[in-house]
Amino acid sequence: MSIEIIIRKDLPLGIWQGLGGAITEATAYNFAKLSPERQNALIEAFYGKNGLDYRWCRLSIGSNDFCLAPYQYTKRPSLRDFSIEHDHQWVIPMLKMALAKRDLQIIASPWSPPACLKTTHLQRFGGHLKPWRYRTYARYIRRWLDAYREEGINIRYLTPQNEPHAIQKWESCVYSYRAQRRLAYKYLAPAIADTDTQLLLWDHNKKQLTEVADQLLCESNPKVAGLCYHWYDGTHPEQMWEVREKYPDITMIASEMCVGFSPYDPADWATAANPYYFEIMSDINTGANAFLDWNMLLDWQGGPSYCRNYVKSPVILNKKGDDFILTPIYDALKKFIQLYPAGSKIIRCEYDSKDVAAAARRTKTGYELVVANVSDQEQHITAQLGDKQRSLTLKPLEIKLIQYASA
Repeated sequence: MSIEIIIRKDLPLGIWQGLGGAITEATAYNFAKLSPERQNALIEAFYGKNGLDYRWCRLSIGSNDFCLAPYQYTKRPSLRDFSIEHDHQWVIPMLKMALAKRDLQIIASPWSPPACLKTTHLQRFGGHLKPWRYRTYARYIRRWLDAYREEGINIRYLTPQNEPHAIQKWESCVYSYRAQRRLAYKYLAPAIADTDTQLLLWDHNKKQLTEVADQLLCESNPKVAGLCYHWYDGTHPEQMWEVREKYPDITMIASEMCVGFSPYDPADWATAANPYYFEIMSDINTGANAFLDWNMLLDWQGGPSYCRNYVKSPVILNKKGDDFILTPIYDALKKFIQLYPAGSKIIRCEYDSKDVAAAARRTKTGYELVVANVSDQEQHITAQLGDKQRSLTLKPLEIKLIQYASA
């Protein structure tokens, strides 16, 4: 039985803005272990046009699960002791090297407010922002933005909270939809009104993205640009498409994805890279503007992570010396960005199968369709563009490019 893909050139989805990754403390700490020569090579591998051509970066405001230990920028509600000195050790030096290579669109996300502003007085294990500390917290976020700006680092987007519906053993804070709206519209938007920074709301999974959009985008504010989301409860293309149709002008960013840790083995990690194709292509086909992977560089154990939440990354340190290994996840991201470079004019294609992923784009001479077989079985495909039909067979995990010349 053939899987039918219909290319809808009447449904343009805008310009694809490329890939990115997070400079976590774990990534920056590992980066600092390399010699200057290998650091430059790694910057080229991520940000160079012959590498992953990263255009985006994500930063954590304060500590998260991929740090050597928890830390915070202030311990007082007065913020008198506020300082980003901690970030000068690893994160800011690596970020400045990346920015010297190219301009980046930076998304900043807090995993938790400072402990002194929370009901639990802990950064970890959930808790809530104290209701009477919203204004203080907005000032705290503005202080962080200004401190980074003084370093020559401009933040394009801010998310109010990483994974606001999750209680984690690492830094986390829980917000209801109402609390998220209150923080974003009443406090954060005014606090950044005179800056170029905009807000992306949600920053959590996609399973109920239509409900999320209706709950969080119910007010009009020029500082609220759209939504960002994570992969961890599934791809959910139907939710993505419903949101894109209902809110055609918002920015939609995939802000985090990674797969679980296992000791490095190229064959095993090649299988682990497979979800990236399905996720990114499905997101592009349903209106995503950009995709950010999680940690860029981890060690052989998938860390450091003070809470032992070890995961895979596209590049890992070589435990044998001053070097790094480009893993199959890196190879998958590189192949993808070669097929869909930043600036591609995306158009919608329609199909109903979890065994393939597809995305189409307009070119100077016609159209291109990329189809990936993400299953372990051979798949037969029929691709339709107007009255032009192509039939093809894809082996397990095979990717093919189909080109259509303009009439």
